[in-house]
Order: sequence, then structure tokens, then C-alpha cells
Amino acid sequence: MTPQTAAIQPVSVAMRAYGAQATARSDFGNMVGEATRGALNTLRQSEATSARGVAGTADVQEVVQAAAAAELTVQVVTQLRDRALSAYSDVLRMTV
Repeated sequence: MTPQTAAIQPVSVAMRAYGAQATARSDFGNMVGEATRGALNTLRQSEATSARGVAGTADVQEVVQAAAAAELTVQVVTQLRDRALSAYSDVLRMTV
């Protein structure tokens, strides 16, 4: 646990209760990695469901739900990319 979070008693108790080990360097990287893996898994599952729908082995509702999940995932990833590029652009425009 980092010293900053150890000073906040409720956070420290909650982190110990859930067995979380906070490392400032890897938390953000882990979060981004997990989000990326989740998005890729959603897209792969949607593609597989669509293929089964074309083959006639998947229910129409299942195919529609998979397509909606894929569309939402692509929209979120696109928004995150746009926000990251905008933040990067803002940093580049800062005067030092």
C-alpha cells in the first residue's frame, strides 16, 4: 500500500478487506489493459455470434444483442481515443 492511501483510514481498511495491493505505477496500466482485453473479447464474441447467426445456429435476438454490444464498445473506444488525443494535444500546446 502506498503511504498516501495508508493515511486515509477507510481506504486502507477497504483495501485490506478486499486484498488489494495498491501500486501507483501499475494500477493505471492494469486498468487500461483489462479494459482493452474486455473490449476485444466483446468484439470477438460479437463476431462469433454474428457468424453463428449467418449459419442459422444463433437466435436473432442473440445476434442483435451482440451487434449492439459491439457497436457500443466501438463507440466507447473511439471516444476514449478522441479524449486521449485531445489531452495530448492540450499538453503539447502548453507553454513551459
